[in-house]
Amino acid sequence: MAFDKESYAALYKLQTVCLQQNIPFASYRLPLNREIITIVQHHSMPERLESLNDLHDKTGFVVAPFTESSVHGTFFLQPDCVFFSNDIADIYIEKLSANDRFIELKKNKNTTKTTTPDEFIGNVNQAVSAMKANEFQKVVLSKVRIEQLPDGFQPEDFFLKLCQKYPHAFVYMMQLPEVGCWIGATPEPLLTIENGSVKTVSLAGTQVATELETEDYRWSSKEIEEQGIVTNFVEQTLRSLQVSNITKTGPENYRAANLIHLKTAFEFPQTDLENRFSDLLKALHPTPSVGGLPKNEARDFILANEQHDRSYYTGFFGPVNINEKSAIFVNLRCLQLFDNNFVLYSGAGITSSSVAEREWEETDNKMLTLMNVMKKA
Repeated sequence: MAFDKESYAALYKLQTVCLQQNIPFASYRLPLNREIITIVQHHSMPERLESLNDLHDKTGFVVAPFTESSVHGTFFLQPDCVFFSNDIADIYIEKLSANDRFIELKKNKNTTKTTTPDEFIGNVNQAVSAMKANEFQKVVLSKVRIEQLPDGFQPEDFFLKLCQKYPHAFVYMMQLPEVGCWIGATPEPLLTIENGSVKTVSLAGTQVATELETEDYRWSSKEIEEQGIVTNFVEQTLRSLQVSNITKTGPENYRAANLIHLKTAFEFPQTDLENRFSDLLKALHPTPSVGGLPKNEARDFILANEQHDRSYYTGFFGPVNINEKSAIFVNLRCLQLFDNNFVLYSGAGITSSSVAEREWEETDNKMLTLMNVMKKA
């Protein structure tokens, strides 16, 4: 079955009503899965979490920013209803349609400005100088681009096209009052728990996919170094939490949309984690694949030098204890919707051997993941 409006007519109607009435919801499709799960909260507001503690006892959808602040908090969508794929009763959609606009969203307040090449390249060169002075080991720098929405753009249609185009990604559309409306297709799991097993990955290094087989791509010393930094961080984090029975696979080439990455996978029994789900999330986020290393020094450099607010880009999000599975992903390859335009985000890992102009090209290539589909939406 194709991911199109006709095949998912009930889901499409549900998403349309939620978008029109500003009802909090999240629709997502896990990698290599055909089932689309939709969580709707219409009896109350999503909860702002003061702490990630005891998150493993909750059921719903968590959304966390790159860095916590008074403006951007961690929110939890608590489902009044959970729908699987297209199994949605018309009577329920009719009931939601009578909801007189749940609450005003933040999507009307876009003050972000497009990052210029000079700004980004200047930040990269400054970061390289700082690393050569041993101030930190790696930093991930991002940029934003503002684009007008195409005439007749439908977020519901765009979401289904992403599901069709990118089977290996976590594809989502979410809308929360304090978060806004976001859509994306991210390749990077932060933490998944299913069938008594916990998995996480290190993902770094980027090439544009060509006609080669995935395993035939070769990597520069800079890209191998970048992937090693992230891998070592994940491994040391697991060890610091006394996780011992770890199976490590990789690094190996991994295709995500139009890009090839280097990936190392980690897996261990859930019993090793006990009730420390939130501890591991806090220890991993932000990983060096989206922030840098050491974490605090890299984050401080990002906050001091990036001209835009990352908001929920490079944060984490995903279902918790839905269908006996938790799947937390890093928010990459994403855009934030506003009334007439949208903000695209992308970033690149910077090491002491980075060439600024090449990093600019890499961030452009990452934006194509969504732009290639947007042009056809």
